[in-house]
Amino acid sequence: MHIAVCDDNVADRKQMERLLQRASDRRIHTTGVFYIDSYGNVEAVMRSPMLYDVFFIDMTTGPVNGFQLARKLIDAGVTAPIVLCISTIDYRAIIDAAIAEVPDDGVENSSHEILRRQLQTQIHFLQKDIRVAELDKMLDYAIDVKSKTIPTIELRGEKDTLYVYEDEILYAEKAGNYAHVVLTEARTVDLLGSVQNFYSQVTGFEHFIPISEKVLINIAHVTRFSLVKVMMRDSHSFAVSPFTVSALKKALDNYQSAN
Repeated sequence: MHIAVCDDNVADRKQMERLLQRASDRRIHTTGVFYIDSYGNVEAVMRSPMLYDVFFIDMTTGPVNGFQLARKLIDAGVTAPIVLCISTIDYRAIIDAAIAEVPDDGVENSSHEILRRQLQTQIHFLQKDIRVAELDKMLDYAIDVKSKTIPTIELRGEKDTLYVYEDEILYAEKAGNYAHVVLTEARTVDLLGSVQNFYSQVTGFEHFIPISEKVLINIAHVTRFSLVKVMMRDSHSFAVSPFTVSALKKALDNYQSAN
C-alpha cells in the first residue's frame, strides 16, 4: 500500500513516518509492506496524487490548509481515503460547514450530491498526538477500501493527465513519436513514447494484447476478426499477422467465457 504524509510541521511529519514504518514492520507478513512518501508542501504531493492509497494530512501554516488540500485532491479525481490529522485546526468543524454549503438540488448523482458524499465519507480524522490503536484502525480501513477499488490507468499527455479504467481504452497505435490512445466517448490522448512503452504500463491488466510492435488493442472492444484483420468497436481495423491470430483468438475466447 502506498501512503502519502503531508504535514508542514517537520517534527509531526517525522513522527508520523516513524509510526507508519513501525506499522509496516508489524504487518509485513499479513497486509504487506507500506511504501511511505513524505511531503512538506502542497505542490509536491499534487504531482502524482493518484499513486496513493491513503493520505495523512495536516497543513496549518501555509496558504493552503489541510482541508483545502483535501479538496484539491478530490477535485483532481482522488478517491482514496483522506485522513485529516487534527492539531491546531478543527477540521471537523470546517467539514461540517463545507457540507452545509453544498447546494441541495435534489438530483441523484448530481455534481453537488457527489461532492457532499465525498466530504461525508472520503474524509476521516485522527487527533494528534496520534495513538497507535487509532492509526491501526485507519490503516485497516484504507486496506479494505484498496481491496475493493477498481484500479485506474494513468495517461499522461503533453497538456492533460487522464485516469481511466481498463475498458475505457479501445486501442493504442504508433503515431510518429507518440502512442495515440483511443478511448470511449470519442476521446483520444497522445502519449510521448512507443506503444511498447505503453504496453509495459498496462501489463497487469487482462484485456490488452499487442498485435504488432505498433498496435495494442483491448480485447473487450473487438467486434470481429479474421485471419488477416481485426475490427474494433469504433469501426477502425488493423491488419493481423499469422503469428498473432492464435493469441488473439485465445484472448477473445477467455474474455467471452468470463463475460
